[in-house]
Amino acid sequence: MEKKIAWMLAGVLLLGTSSLFAMETGKKESALKQIVSIEKRGWVSFLTSPGEVVYAFKEERKDHPRAWPLTYIPRVFTDTAVRWGSSVNDVFVLPWYAVGSDAAPLTRQFDLPDYVWQKE
Repeated sequence: MEKKIAWMLAGVLLLGTSSLFAMETGKKESALKQIVSIEKRGWVSFLTSPGEVVYAFKEERKDHPRAWPLTYIPRVFTDTAVRWGSSVNDVFVLPWYAVGSDAAPLTRQFDLPDYVWQKE
């Protein structure tokens, strides 16, 4: 019985060893490049945020064919506010602690893409 448990434990522990020998490793950006890309994402997101007016119109007409006149204004307001907040966070907050942490924009937490034009 002990041999079976030892073999099962060894099998479970050795299952992940193949990933250790992967040919390509994750590429690390330098801290400066990471900060510049975050700043760029923030400014582009802020400058293109008026595009929410158009994309929210398209989405609301598709999602709510009859009620879109009632849901359009709140959708534009919330999407634009989230995008502005995310861009302010990208420009002023994230560069201070981006190195070594997850530098995802706030828009991902609200199921919005990084940029306006990436909406479907």
